[in-house]
Amino acid sequence: MSQTRLNKQRISVMRSVFCAIAITAPASALADWTKSWVIEWNEPAHYYGAETGVIDPGTDCPQGTNPELDWVEVLVKAGYTREEAEWLRNPANPTRSPVHGQQQMAFRGEGRANVYINPESYPDTGLAGVTGSIAEGINLDGNTDTGFVSPDGEAGIDNTFYKALGCWKTYRGPERLSSGALQFNDIMRNGSWTMLIVASGKGEDPMNDENVMVGFYMSQDNMVKGGDGNVAADYTFRIEPHKKYEGIFPAQTINGTIVSTESVTATLRDPGYTRDLELLDAQVKLTMNKDGSLRGYVGGYRPWRPVYDGWVYARGPVIESLTWVELPSVYYALKREADYSPEGSGGERTHISYALRVDALPAYVVTPDASALATEVRSYKDEAPELPAMARGSLGTIRVVDGIVIDPRSEYQPGPDAVILPE
Repeated sequence: MSQTRLNKQRISVMRSVFCAIAITAPASALADWTKSWVIEWNEPAHYYGAETGVIDPGTDCPQGTNPELDWVEVLVKAGYTREEAEWLRNPANPTRSPVHGQQQMAFRGEGRANVYINPESYPDTGLAGVTGSIAEGINLDGNTDTGFVSPDGEAGIDNTFYKALGCWKTYRGPERLSSGALQFNDIMRNGSWTMLIVASGKGEDPMNDENVMVGFYMSQDNMVKGGDGNVAADYTFRIEPHKKYEGIFPAQTINGTIVSTESVTATLRDPGYTRDLELLDAQVKLTMNKDGSLRGYVGGYRPWRPVYDGWVYARGPVIESLTWVELPSVYYALKREADYSPEGSGGERTHISYALRVDALPAYVVTPDASALATEVRSYKDEAPELPAMARGSLGTIRVVDGIVIDPRSEYQPGPDAVILPE
């Protein structure tokens, strides 16, 4: 049976279940309400200040994105001779893989150190960050005297992740058009993972309720696309309990906007190489639209080093060449802009304020055993199987060590003592 037909049958069954519940429930329970959605798009909340294009100047990035690099000059500055640098970048060089890039590029730190895992062996070449005053996100610390101003005029928006990396080509562009957002949302929408949102309240008016809970859950059910390629609404998804990817947020609704009433710790599925969106002091600000859709932000303070490591283990030479960046400059930018320490104001700032922009469509969300609609927001972590051990440095069937691909069959192995020029 096709996925589409199966989902249609599920919808019919769950509508019948819902109607039966509504008919048989006591009158006192009629004030309770539940709404549910499937996330059809999510990306870092980066305000785009240009009129058009990805690399063009704008109010966010007056010089546009960070420019494409001359890698020959980069290698010469790092101590390679010009002849060596030109040979390393020559497409005819058999050590330069068309898939994995020129892996000798890793060894350009002091003493030929690997700059991907030893970024401080290399000088900060300067990643130009956002200089504009507008940003999307949430006022995480309640201070309106610091941070950005939102596009609609709210002061105190905390999103220094955007400040640090918002002019990097992979993150910049109109909504849904940055290369990073396109890559990972295509992967998500094609079935790699699905994340659900359930909100429930105790008041008579879902649009204005002081007692609301919001849950973010994983599902193994794939989204369904219509003929236009867009994700379809009103399909059924089963909650899949997960030991890691879950977030439960106490909140209230004010004129249809769900706003956190207290901060929590949560880990969601990151639309990026890191996979884990670990958030401290996490909050939500999500608006329920008239068409049934949901749009807004999940924000908090995330550890910045795993973000950097995610790029490294996605194959450093590939990331650098395709996204016009020296990865050590990403490291320095994140470290420089980090604005939160779990140890308090005097501790090391290991976290950086962050906001994820979320678009979700109405969906039928059912309990893990698929016996009923999910009408209660609660944790399912205790019901989840233990997570398998993840081998760090694996990218599918490719073995990545310290940011470069290890191929034992290759005659050439990059390294600090590698022979560069052919004999």
